[in-house]
Amino acid sequence: MSLLERLTVSETLTFVGKVHGLNPQTIEERRGELLERMSLDDASDALVTDCSHGMRKKLALAAALLPGPELLFLDEPFEGIDAVASREIKNLLSVFVHRGGTIFLTSHILEVVERLCDHVGIIAAGKLIAQGGLAELRHEHGDADLEAIFLELVGAPAAAMDREIDWLGKA
Repeated sequence: MSLLERLTVSETLTFVGKVHGLNPQTIEERRGELLERMSLDDASDALVTDCSHGMRKKLALAAALLPGPELLFLDEPFEGIDAVASREIKNLLSVFVHRGGTIFLTSHILEVVERLCDHVGIIAAGKLIAQGGLAELRHEHGDADLEAIFLELVGAPAAAMDREIDWLGKA
């Protein structure tokens, strides 16, 4: 999601709520909850242009969650953020899924996929080469981890295929 850099963090969430036709009370409630959950409440008056990369990632996720979607598509949500921001995002995504939401995420970090996803699709060279429940895929491949499954299916080290593979997962 592109962010409007001349708005503050709080104004960004208000703007998103208005674009989605939410009433002012709903916007205020959800904005407050998301700012707190994402540890952005102290930065609510900061201009987006002055926010760090991690703060922008958290703000973009908060903006995506504000209208109450049932489905999220996230591209590398943990790229370039620190451990604290990563944990906050994981917690928020867990709450989203617990409430019945579905998340499709792409990640080249197999450890993230294994920890967060229960359904995995492996795409190499633009083709879906495997998909299924994480437990099912492991069982089919001798209870191997995703890296071993990847190596078996693609026949190359994950680092060498970095530009040609995406992992899609339902978190």
